[in-house]
Amino acid sequence: MQSGRIFHAVTPMQDGCLQVKMESGSTVHLDMHWRLQSVRFGLLRNQDVFRSVETDGYRLVFYRDGNEVLEITADTFMDLLVVDRTR
Repeated sequence: MQSGRIFHAVTPMQDGCLQVKMESGSTVHLDMHWRLQSVRFGLLRNQDVFRSVETDGYRLVFYRDGNEVLEITADTFMDLLVVDRTR
């Protein structure tokens, strides 16, 4: 891993999924579908915002009209992977 970065690349997929390539070489598919109904991630229902996702290596960042509107930090990413908060 270089410079402590976590994320190498992120690609928005169909149906609210993100394909996240990690610096370790692993690839993770994060299903955000159910989370799009929450207040916290509801902004991502806008497909333009969802498809705007980029990474700086430390966060997944979403934009609207060129402005950062939402971020998912590495800690939040791990929480989304391991904790089912949809129940």
